Amino acid sequence: MTEPAPSNIHLPVPPDLVERDPTRLRWGTVSTIKAPLGAIARFAAYHLDLGASLIDIFLDQPDPQVAEFFAPFPMVRITQCDAAYWRKKPERAQRSHQLRQAFNASRAYRRSEMHWLAHIDVDEFLLSPRPLAQLLAEADPEAAYLRIRPAELLAQDDPWRGPSHFKLTRRERGLTKRELADIYPDFGAYVPEGFLGYTGGKNIARTGLPQIRLGIHGVIHQGLPISNYSRLTDVHVGHAHAPDWAHFERHLKFRMSKGSYREKIKDRMRLRDVLDVIIDAEGNAGLRRFYDQINLATPRLLDRLTAHDMLLTAPLDLDDKVARWFGDLPREHSDR
Repeated sequence: MTEPAPSNIHLPVPPDLVERDPTRLRWGTVSTIKAPLGAIARFAAYHLDLGASLIDIFLDQPDPQVAEFFAPFPMVRITQCDAAYWRKKPERAQRSHQLRQAFNASRAYRRSEMHWLAHIDVDEFLLSPRPLAQLLAEADPEAAYLRIRPAELLAQDDPWRGPSHFKLTRRERGLTKRELADIYPDFGAYVPEGFLGYTGGKNIARTGLPQIRLGIHGVIHQGLPISNYSRLTDVHVGHAHAPDWAHFERHLKFRMSKGSYREKIKDRMRLRDVLDVIIDAEGNAGLRRFYDQINLATPRLLDRLTAHDMLLTAPLDLDDKVARWFGDLPREHSDR
């Protein structure tokens, strides 16, 4: 009788890969980025300020000026993903932004000298109440990777300075769908977590393990999900998915066709379905009404989120961190 194929795998963690001393522990990030210099500098400065030892960046759109700006800062490593970079690499790895992200992150993982490596994007910020090295040093020594729950940035006047407001998922707080409809009266029943972006979170992987593939939301060994993971319960990945209406509107077409809102076979009710209905019925005015109710940090929404313990407030202070780590940006990149 044929044995059923395994659905996941336990990947043992050798004791010599476990660093329990937070003063010796080194962690970093890896990202495939297509963004202006200002956004990259803010992302890098934020995570260096949090304690990262290396920010590993693959430029999906090569830009010599970005490399030149970061050249004096060895803690930021820039790789230009130009024709020379992709030469002799698998064609299938280049077919989409998602595949390029996974290919580059997995390549960075194999060469990493860190103890832990987080695969995150330029609009994502690790939110930790304590130095992240301390939490990683306390992690389960048998965990191959740690899951980080998502928080989504709300639209507000200036989220980059002072307190920045994020919302949490319904599942994290154990709410019912009916309670979610109390927070978002018109759309809570149709947007299961009340999020515009992903709801699965991200991961930080223990380095040095064999045959690892870092996906966007998963860590894979020889094609199988790894079963021995844990959660960083005090840490969130703050996602600035749609920090203002203009950003949401500008990226909507791409996200519906090729990005995070695109058709996915496993989805029963997708955000794209909701958006299609709104567009058909009310057009752009309906989209704006939807965005404002779901994502605009009005006093009413903040009160509702607070009442359900779904509001997370954490300072980003990105421009101050850029000045501290890198000094002044070139004038043409000083504005967001």
